Amino acid sequence: MRKIKCSFFLICSLVLICTGCSTSVSSSNDSGIIKCSRTGSIDGAKSQMFYELYYDGKYLNKLHSSEQVISDDEEILDVYEDAYKNIYKAYEGLKYYDAKVIRDSDSVVTDVTINYEKIDIEALLAIEGEEDNVIDKDGKVRLDTWLDFAEKFGVECE
Repeated sequence: MRKIKCSFFLICSLVLICTGCSTSVSSSNDSGIIKCSRTGSIDGAKSQMFYELYYDGKYLNKLHSSEQVISDDEEILDVYEDAYKNIYKAYEGLKYYDAKVIRDSDSVVTDVTINYEKIDIEALLAIEGEEDNVIDKDGKVRLDTWLDFAEKFGVECE
């Protein structure tokens, strides 16, 4: 369990914290969807992150994320591919947490969809831990909590 958290935080720190970044903002619309994006640079690579937040009122119902690491260096791509695959092994079998890792010649892409309305929150928390999690005491994800968390890593949304 601790190894999964360490791998997850390693990836987050490499992609989100240790990057030079620029952000682009996409607008929300009346259908309850907010789109966010962020780009960054890593030694020998760059990253692009896109998030779609489906919400109802003040709660996030579903999150779809696509995060891409782009590089000409096969070793860098190998590191990210292996790390992502190891992280998502812990979620295998957890319904409503769908994660794919896609590798091509110059990138590694993670595509994740989490349906917070249907997922077993207790099982999710057993994997992720409750510390520094966006899930509140009622087992829901407040939209503003997720947005505040994302903003700390340079993600901007409108």
